[in-house]
Amino acid sequence: MTEIKTRQVKVDTERFYILNPVPPFVDIMLRSYSVSPLDFARIVELTFGYRNDPRLVEMVRKAGDASAKVAYLIDSNETPSTILDMLRGIAQPHVEYLQTLPDKVQATIKGLLSINTVPQGCENYSIPALLELDRIQGKITKALKDKMVGRELAQEFHKDNMAALRLLDKDWARLRSQKKATWGSTQPIPEQSQMQFVPVFENKRLKKLYETCVIVDSPGTKTLQKFIPPVLKRPLPENEPLPAMGSADWLIREVGKVGRHFTRALLKIINDRLDAEKIPLEAGNYELINRRAQEALKEFIERTP
Repeated sequence: MTEIKTRQVKVDTERFYILNPVPPFVDIMLRSYSVSPLDFARIVELTFGYRNDPRLVEMVRKAGDASAKVAYLIDSNETPSTILDMLRGIAQPHVEYLQTLPDKVQATIKGLLSINTVPQGCENYSIPALLELDRIQGKITKALKDKMVGRELAQEFHKDNMAALRLLDKDWARLRSQKKATWGSTQPIPEQSQMQFVPVFENKRLKKLYETCVIVDSPGTKTLQKFIPPVLKRPLPENEPLPAMGSADWLIREVGKVGRHFTRALLKIINDRLDAEKIPLEAGNYELINRRAQEALKEFIERTP
């Protein structure tokens, strides 16, 4: 067991968790393209531009916050109720905006966030819908970061999680060596503890993508859990109904799906093309956006390195 000296927080790096989630929406954006191992490596390279460690979000979710947003707002004078009110206030303008979008776009967004799929007949709206969600997630995250300023508990929680991951990374070679001899799981032990993208190729074409990483329990789990509103808990309490689709609570809980690094890299390829051509993300442009998005991905994949 390794200790973090600050405030006598302890982290047991031998109690680690190997995660292998499938990042959502990647198949939706790449369904028309043959991604080779070389193309895949170039897309992964784009993810290096995101400075935040994606494992931090996984640690917050593991601690019980399905939205991964409560941790920004915890402070000594807050309660689950006041935090939920703040989150609803941040999300509500985006909920109202989504209600102004064309019906098929709204249906696509609801399908993407609720079950990770596009409703039949809405395929041409899938990428515009993901771009809308990416924009909303970015604005919500910025608002949360602004509110985090001056919140001592929130800042300490974040710093402790980062310190815990640094300790895990430092210990990982030793931990991996010790566990290899006794590891009974069919799941392989990753060579690195940091987030890695693991592709599955079939005939040199990307068939499926996994993320794999190693995390530890957040040192501030007990503190965070005191502030999580029931509707945002993971798992959802038995007596707590699922948020209504399209509601602020639903958006808060689900919109973070679009923030995974590989998904963001693909959306960046598209956004760069739209910015270069000065095409705004507006409902009247959705057909043009879909065409330009398809062209941007096609050009990136077919471009000679």
